[in-house]
Amino acid sequence: MAIDTTLYVHETTIELIDSACAIMGCSRSRAIVMLFRRAMADRRKRPNTGSAIRYQRRDALRRWRTVHVRFREDEADYVKDMRNFFKLSDSLILAQAARQYLDDVVKQSCRDGKNDNYRFPNYILARYIEDGLTCWLVCWGIPQSPLPRTLFRPIARDKI
Repeated sequence: MAIDTTLYVHETTIELIDSACAIMGCSRSRAIVMLFRRAMADRRKRPNTGSAIRYQRRDALRRWRTVHVRFREDEADYVKDMRNFFKLSDSLILAQAARQYLDDVVKQSCRDGKNDNYRFPNYILARYIEDGLTCWLVCWGIPQSPLPRTLFRPIARDKI
């Protein structure tokens, strides 16, 4: 099921993305999803805890535009998780990704002759309680080593 939403994006970021779309022959939504996926794959990005969501700097010229985006359900969850883990607004993640990864995304698309249009291979969301601590495990993909069985113990409905 598609989820229609909007992002508040600076004109300079939109221009970068639209130029890439013309080269790759894909929609703006598809390019945006490809950039979000590339940002999540960057191992240098670290989660940020104990802080508020960071937004882009203000622009005195008010060159911000509302961009309509269509996500699949898994893509929408992915973006929401990124916002929560990195403590960055969706538009800031997108702006950083456009500047850092857009060339790589375009090169890969041109080299492979296709756009990254695959669903996420697996999504694991597990909650477990260990020594009184509530722990959440979120996996976007298949872990290389098997996960401990203790992560998947049933939780009684009355304890949720």
